[in-house]
Amino acid sequence: MDIVILTIGTIMVIVGLRIFLTRSRALKLPYVCCLNFCMAALIVLYIKSPMGALTAVVYFISSTISSNAIAHTIGEMKKIEKTMK
Repeated sequence: MDIVILTIGTIMVIVGLRIFLTRSRALKLPYVCCLNFCMAALIVLYIKSPMGALTAVVYFISSTISSNAIAHTIGEMKKIEKTMK
């Protein structure tokens, strides 16, 4: 089980670095989603109870909603920029 947690943690660190190194906001969104998957997986693996699974589900749903809100905002900003030109 430790190797799984270590692997997911390593992926999480790499994705976190990619988020900071990527300049485009639109390209950051898939990395943010991957980071959310990793965090939810670590919650489930660390808290080995039904409450841990429930916590991971709530975290994943709320982070997905926030990622979708960010993506929608970026899309709307691009539409506004096109109309301004």
